[in-house]
Amino acid sequence: MNGEKQNGEKPQQADDIWAPVTVTAEPTGYEGQAADYERTLEAAGYGDTQRQRYIEGSGEDAEYAACEWDEMIVPGAEAAGIIPARPVEPVSPAEQARDAARAHASGEYYKQHPDDAWEPWDNDPAKEAEYNAFVDSRTTAILQEVGPDLAERIERAGDWGKETVSDLYAERAAAEPVPDDGPDIDM
Repeated sequence: MNGEKQNGEKPQQADDIWAPVTVTAEPTGYEGQAADYERTLEAAGYGDTQRQRYIEGSGEDAEYAACEWDEMIVPGAEAAGIIPARPVEPVSPAEQARDAARAHASGEYYKQHPDDAWEPWDNDPAKEAEYNAFVDSRTTAILQEVGPDLAERIERAGDWGKETVSDLYAERAAAEPVPDDGPDIDM
C-alpha cells in the first residue's frame, strides 16, 4: 500500500486520520476514588484476588471466611494504616434531608417516651413496631412541611447539622405574624 490509493480506497498510513480511535476516560469523583482504592488494595495484598485465595484456602465455610475477610481482616488493615480507608460515596442533599428528618423524628419519639431510650427492644417487637410507625410517619410529615427548604440548606452548607430541622421550624415560627387580639383600650 505504501500510501498509494488502490481500487479507490483511502491510503493506509500509520497516522491515518480516518482510523478509528478508542478513548478511555478515567473515572472522576467517587468512581475514580473507588477505582484508585481497589488498585491500592490489590497492590497491598488485600484485593479481590487475595480475598478469593483466602476464602478458598481457609478451612472454614466460604461464607464465614468471606465475612471474616470483609469484617475483620480488611478493617484491621485499615486501622493499622496498612491500607487507606475506603472512600465514602457522597450522599445527595435530598438523602441527607431524609436522614435529618428521620433523626429529628426519632428525637421527638424519645422526648415523648423517655423511658424507651433505656430499654432494649430485641424482646419487644410491639415496641419496635410502635417506634418504627411513629418515626416513619413523622419523617414523612417533616419532609412534607420543610423538605425542600431542608435540602436547600443542606446543599448550601455541604452537610446537615444535628439541629437543622429544629432550626428550620424555629425560623418558620419566628417569621409567622403574631395574631392581633384587637385594639388596646385604655380605661
